[in-house]
Amino acid sequence: MTRIKWGRQARLGTALLVVFGLTAAACGGDDEPSAATEASDASASSSEATAPEATDPPAPEATDPPTEEASGIKLAEAQAIVEQFSVRPTQIPNTTPIEGDIPTGKKIYFISCGAPACEAEIPILQAAADILEWELTAISTDPTKPEQIPAAWDRVVNEKPDAVLYTGTPRSQVATQMDAAVANGTVAIACCVTDALENGLIYAISTPDQVGELGSIIAAWMVADAGGEAAHAVYLDLPDFPILSALRTEFEANLVELCDVCTHDAIEFGLADLATASDQVVSYLRAHPDVKYVIQSTDSTFSLPAALEAAGLDDIRIFGEGPTSATLADIDAGRQAGTMAFGFWEVMFSMMDAAARNFVGQEIELPAPPNWVMTAGNFPTGEDTFPLVEDLVDQYKALWGK
Repeated sequence: MTRIKWGRQARLGTALLVVFGLTAAACGGDDEPSAATEASDASASSSEATAPEATDPPAPEATDPPTEEASGIKLAEAQAIVEQFSVRPTQIPNTTPIEGDIPTGKKIYFISCGAPACEAEIPILQAAADILEWELTAISTDPTKPEQIPAAWDRVVNEKPDAVLYTGTPRSQVATQMDAAVANGTVAIACCVTDALENGLIYAISTPDQVGELGSIIAAWMVADAGGEAAHAVYLDLPDFPILSALRTEFEANLVELCDVCTHDAIEFGLADLATASDQVVSYLRAHPDVKYVIQSTDSTFSLPAALEAAGLDDIRIFGEGPTSATLADIDAGRQAGTMAFGFWEVMFSMMDAAARNFVGQEIELPAPPNWVMTAGNFPTGEDTFPLVEDLVDQYKALWGK
């Protein structure tokens, strides 16, 4: 069942409308003339014969246009944020070379969350494994069948790899299996989780703080794109992935900071709702014609451009994060306004880097992936998932002594 929640600014806007509506009713809703009105009419009647000849009223004094602070929209600040992150990154997350020889022949397992974005990570991990001369085993799962995740971890427990990499699964969901795997000597390395680094989980990237920054930049993009107008949006959320809560929190907070006259609703989708998500968003937009922005918590789950085009909703601006190759094609063709790049290559290579540092006994770096606002014309076209940092492979080879 889809739930719609009003964002904080939407509630505030409704409250203000109620206040002004009540004020207007109190000031002029009565058909009978007031005493002040009758007195004014009498005065006008008595002075009519002696009224002076009409003259033109004085011209109003020129006034400056309202400042950004007065309008409630910090357009210049939003534009500066977008400009900062619209430049293609040039530096990989890791910076310190690994000392000594990295052992070869290590067995690495990867448990995919099953979403298209997670499946796209498998060949990237394979590229890193080939450089390091490690053996990679990928276990794919179906996101609509959550029982497959613990089953995949059971396999890790039974087959005892040197390391297991995974994305998006809360430790609480597989605590028994993870503890057993760690007891076997398998180290756990994660992306996109909210869990602390303890009890065998030695590394995590795309942490809540890092994901939250994406939400802040997305809010800035929306305010900048609206060009000083009050923007109205609907935010598409996936509460089943706890890491995404930081994205929404920071989006909402920064939207309030940059544009206190902007509004948004939030629609929450469960995994079972995704098959009908496009239809539900179309219905929402038809019922709310003032909403012109759709913010996607992840591009890899929602496929809106075709649905909006078929519905004749060609004035909606879509923006998200974590694009697939299909998303990039939509941006290039003008069907989606833009996205926050997810550094698939940067994140996966950084996870493999953590394993390598663990195997040589070197301190593990905890970097953040690079951020990049991708819009039509500022990224390579006609390619599948690609490194944000163009020479990423060469930079990691240098760090790894390969």
